[in-house]
Amino acid sequence: GEAGRGGMSQVFKAVRDDQQYEKQVAIKLLKPGLDTASLLKRFKAERQILAQLSHPNIAHLLDGGATEDGAPYLVMEFIEGQPIDAYCHERDLGVTERIDLFRSLCSAVHYVHQHLMVHGDLKCGNVLVTQQGVVKLLDFGIAKLLGPTPADEPRATTFLALTPEYASPEQVRGEPVTAASDVYSLGVLLYELLTGHRPYRLRH
Repeated sequence: GEAGRGGMSQVFKAVRDDQQYEKQVAIKLLKPGLDTASLLKRFKAERQILAQLSHPNIAHLLDGGATEDGAPYLVMEFIEGQPIDAYCHERDLGVTERIDLFRSLCSAVHYVHQHLMVHGDLKCGNVLVTQQGVVKLLDFGIAKLLGPTPADEPRATTFLALTPEYASPEQVRGEPVTAASDVYSLGVLLYELLTGHRPYRLRH
């Protein structure tokens, strides 16, 4: 069944059906219009790198492919949890507890940056907290696949400015995304966790 919907994708919850083992996964079906062949080629090239990355606060990207009509999809670890802001609000967590969760998120983002990658779409909806209180960063690896290769033009990185409220100034301008872009988005997220609203509101 459908588990969510984003700016450029639908997410479905699925279970392996070969009886070898029970594992719930999330299948992210990317919207039509992407260059499927290029995306899948890059996924194959990056799969070993992404598979080797392991962090307790990151949901893993497991596989990728295309449907019969050519729509690209990515298979990820399914995380049962709530967005970090909703988790904090429902439990009426204090400042120290909120900062502890945020520090776990920072650890995950630092791990991403240590491996010379950026996330590119850090926001509350991409940070879940499980019933056990474990922070899980979602959609890690997607930025690497959808972002530019070194030979590409910088404009390709505009793909990553998916959530304007959290996007850094350089993302909004369509400039190359760096680790600093993620740090900016972390700042917006922390402000939201501590005050209950974002530092500014966009006029639509």
